[in-house]
Amino acid sequence: MKAQMEELLDFEDNWLDREGLDEGDGRNVWLEEGIRLYTRFLELDRKEPRYSIMLANLYLQLGRDEKMRRGNYRRAYDILRRATIHSPDKPDAFYHLSFILAEEDRKWEAVLFYGNEALEKGIDGSKRIKLLCNLALAYTRIGYPRKGADLIREAVTLDVKKEQLWFIELYMDKMKKKHLEPILLKENDQKRKRITHHDMDQTLEDAMNGKYVVLNLADSEKLVYGSSDTIRLEPKQAELLGYLIDNKGIYCDKSRIEKAIWNDQVLNPAIVKRYINAIRRKLAQSLGRNDIKESVLITTKNGEYVWNADIPAKVLRKV
Repeated sequence: MKAQMEELLDFEDNWLDREGLDEGDGRNVWLEEGIRLYTRFLELDRKEPRYSIMLANLYLQLGRDEKMRRGNYRRAYDILRRATIHSPDKPDAFYHLSFILAEEDRKWEAVLFYGNEALEKGIDGSKRIKLLCNLALAYTRIGYPRKGADLIREAVTLDVKKEQLWFIELYMDKMKKKHLEPILLKENDQKRKRITHHDMDQTLEDAMNGKYVVLNLADSEKLVYGSSDTIRLEPKQAELLGYLIDNKGIYCDKSRIEKAIWNDQVLNPAIVKRYINAIRRKLAQSLGRNDIKESVLITTKNGEYVWNADIPAKVLRKV
């Protein structure tokens, strides 16, 4: 078994080296390779949560249509549930279950169960801060806003370096009393506000008329709207671009981005640069500009990345 595991680890290194190189059908092939790889890992060692978490994340990323996406969500849920059984003292699978139940099913009691289990089992670092936010949202949704506010204050206290402030503020906005507006709109240097689907349609039309650039994270297909074209983004590309726009003017180094977008995943050292380059190519198509690297999404001399566009940007998210 040791030889088999070493062979799989070598294959994993090769597989990770190819992350971000393909898009569309090519990326789906890469995801399917990963699913086979981590399925094999689990056959050899069911007690290592990392394999379950990676496998579940891959299923969540793979989905050509809504039916397939929902089916893969169920697979991801089942994989993580089994991980909690095989490794009941480790918090990571509980942490991920809390988030996917909040995102996919809005089953708030289950969100609280798995989230509190992860807290009790010692989840730490940036994941603890994010989990407190997720629990705060769940408590608010089931009618305990004071408990939610207490957890947000705890998250703020733990975020000494303010690296997760963007995430905390996003969840504070989600926690505000729900009305009929199901979409959160974030504009540069302004607080988020809730808008209707009709307002969203008008916002997207204005973007295509050149008033601003819009990143739509509210729908299952992630799109960036500009004056020249509407371009599809891979999920992680969209998540990274949304993070940078939300942090306009803030210089984000590679480590900070990795923590924000990938948490504790094993990564290729070049992955952030690779994704940034792909985002720049798509922004160039969407905006019809060839100065993206110099004027929109900039790399500093110290290797930090910063969104510094002269055109206003808006990000749409689900409440």
